[in-house]
Amino acid sequence: MGSALFSIVITTLLMSVVFYSQLKKQVFSDLQVVANLLIDKEMYEKKTDDIRITLVDRDGTVLFDSVADEQSLSNHMDRPEIAEAMENGTGKGVRMSDTLSESVFYYAKRLGNGQVLRVGKEAHSVVSLLISALPVIIGIAALLSGLCLLLSHYLTVAIVRPIYEMAGNMDNIQEENSYPELVPFTQKIRSQHEEILAAANIRQEFTANVTHELKTPLAAISGYAELMEAGLVNEKDIRHFSGEIRKSAARLLVLINDIIKLSQLDAGNAKEVLEVVNIAEIARESVEMLSLGAAKNHIDISYEGVGEARVKIGKELAQELAYNLIENAIRYNKPYGKVDVKVTNNDKKVTFSVADTGIGIPVEHQERIFERFYRVDKSRSKALGGTGLGLAIVKHICTLTGAEICLESQPGAGTTITVEWNYDN
Repeated sequence: MGSALFSIVITTLLMSVVFYSQLKKQVFSDLQVVANLLIDKEMYEKKTDDIRITLVDRDGTVLFDSVADEQSLSNHMDRPEIAEAMENGTGKGVRMSDTLSESVFYYAKRLGNGQVLRVGKEAHSVVSLLISALPVIIGIAALLSGLCLLLSHYLTVAIVRPIYEMAGNMDNIQEENSYPELVPFTQKIRSQHEEILAAANIRQEFTANVTHELKTPLAAISGYAELMEAGLVNEKDIRHFSGEIRKSAARLLVLINDIIKLSQLDAGNAKEVLEVVNIAEIARESVEMLSLGAAKNHIDISYEGVGEARVKIGKELAQELAYNLIENAIRYNKPYGKVDVKVTNNDKKVTFSVADTGIGIPVEHQERIFERFYRVDKSRSKALGGTGLGLAIVKHICTLTGAEICLESQPGAGTTITVEWNYDN
């Protein structure tokens, strides 16, 4: 609104300047007509009320003046309009008259005999015209100001209303109720609102899951310890109870480590220390490390691939990625099943895949398998020692390192998870 009022004031001032300029031009034009008329009629000594007539000799002596005694007037050769007329034939100017003590518009013209006829019009008549027009100018400015106030109020309400409606009902933002210019803004707000809600739901679900997962091993440890403290356990059962406490503590430690790892990945702390490593070498080391556990479960595990495939991931994250995928393939496999680990490197593309012949994942669960604490079969997962965070960690690592992850699975036929780094750019 302030800008509009400022514009109106500036426009009014400019209009006044333009009006005065045009009026000044018109006054000089009228004076020229009067001077020519006086010359044609040779009415040099005509007395008028609103026009001053002065006849100046070629040496600057005032021969006649319609408003003053020519004898009392000084030599006019130093008057700008007289000097200009003497030199160029005509002259004009606006200046303060010593005789009238007012600003006067002057027009002078050299006659054939070398004398100069000068006509003048007092500025107060011009100013009076401006003053008479001033109320109209002020009225127009006030009218424009009022219109600007009304329009700005209407437009402000119209523009802000959809925003208020969005703020009051973020879950049901209607884009068709907004101006086209506000649609991208509306979409952005809705997208951010949905992201905030999704993040809040994830945090709430994560907190509930963490509480539940931590409670189970802690309850087991506390229960076994209370029985042993109360002396209600036979000597032959102490070994068994101690083993159960150790298993629950180990599970608790694995769970805490996974939660810490996820928190670090969420914070993006690992991104600053990413370095290029040979994922093929790390994959082979992980296969060797997990081969003993696979053999106990009668799982045949093998590695196939190139000798070197370098990706920007960092050694720790590469080990975490390979270990989690291979361990999951072993854990959810069938007895006497197979796990094939493969690394390829071609056309600036590095691929790391883990395929198993295990239980597979139903189609309806495949989209959610990378969520935290999500389990297809909760009872089976817990029995096998899974925390439900392994694939979530893998997904975070892929996002952090710019890798694409793909899952292919059929229930009863096994699962293949492929991680791909594309370095075309």
